[in-house]
Amino acid sequence: MAFVADTLNPLISGTARHREAGRPQLPPASFAALALTGAALLWSGNFLAGRMAAEVLPPATFSAARWALALLLLLPFTFREIRAKADELKRRWPLWMAAGVLNIAVFTVMIYAGLAHTTLVNGSIIGSAAPILVGLLGWLILRERTSRRARLALGISTLGVALIVTRGNIANLAGLALNPGDLVLFGGISAFALYAVLLKRFPGGLSAAAALAVSIPFGLVALAPFAALEMAQAGAGTAHAGEIALLIAYTAVFPTLGFVLWARGVAVLGPTRAGQFLQLMPVFGAALAVGLLGEELHLYHVAGLALVAAGLALRDRRVTMA
Repeated sequence: MAFVADTLNPLISGTARHREAGRPQLPPASFAALALTGAALLWSGNFLAGRMAAEVLPPATFSAARWALALLLLLPFTFREIRAKADELKRRWPLWMAAGVLNIAVFTVMIYAGLAHTTLVNGSIIGSAAPILVGLLGWLILRERTSRRARLALGISTLGVALIVTRGNIANLAGLALNPGDLVLFGGISAFALYAVLLKRFPGGLSAAAALAVSIPFGLVALAPFAALEMAQAGAGTAHAGEIALLIAYTAVFPTLGFVLWARGVAVLGPTRAGQFLQLMPVFGAALAVGLLGEELHLYHVAGLALVAAGLALRDRRVTMA
């Protein structure tokens, strides 16, 4: 637990113990880039876990169990901050309710439900649309402007994602067809894009982890009737209990940490520039498939990764602190 505390405390409190030791600090933009890259990696694992869970656990039940455990893990690190700002939280409860419903309930359930009815290739393509949706909503809601350099960077990294999901052959797109699962996934990504913009538009004055912890109960309330209905329909059973426990534990810890990293990155780079890092997810997905499933590494994987990295390196480096 000491290692976990040392890792999370700087993210939660916004202060780093290393400063006291006089150690050099990363520039805000570099730290944000690392945080957003880490979030993309952890969420790639969440997509894989969601695909595996589709065979053994319905989506609302899976999501409710995951976030209930995540809340228990976050509270020891965030309780003092939440208690200190209780009055402010009560005044701004609509913000936390919106965040909880969009992120905890709508986004995760629709992702898990969609992955049960579509392919991972289709899911990668739909996930790569997130930066475009974040940018569009950022423009509509925040009136954010993007530079030519930022648009060029987004185009280059999008090309890298397309190279991976088409396996280096544009003709492979002919074999893709939208189905209800694709549409559900797109709805989930849209909810997340709105949540990402909400983080910037209405800063809540809380650390990333505390803000997540405050929003979780609202999401659990929204999830409760759907999870109860799923469990009533599924009935009692112990089949796959071990696999289910591992999937819940994994998604409660690692993708949840991804949300904390994401919020920290958005606070520095803003939702539009931060959204581009989501295009790393198909790249990491390919790497996980090679490392965990024994699939071959192809030239288009390497070329796609290079293009995504080039796009991220070219991104607009000007930052504004929230």
